[in-house]
Amino acid sequence: SDLAAVLAQAVIGFLAGPDRQRLRACHAPRCVRYFLKEHPRQEWCKPSCGNRARVARHQERHRPRA
Repeated sequence: SDLAAVLAQAVIGFLAGPDRQRLRACHAPRCVRYFLKEHPRQEWCKPSCGNRARVARHQERHRPRA
């Protein structure tokens, strides 16, 4: 209906505009979100995803070798 039309128009406008280049997938394990990259080093959609990724990386590096 009207809401769907407005939403579709907004999505088309976004994908056709310059902000499209800032759209990124979150790098955190098991996260399926996308976000607009605000600064060059941003890799995660929210701080908790970044924390989860850092914890996973730490555990991988400090895992006992068999």
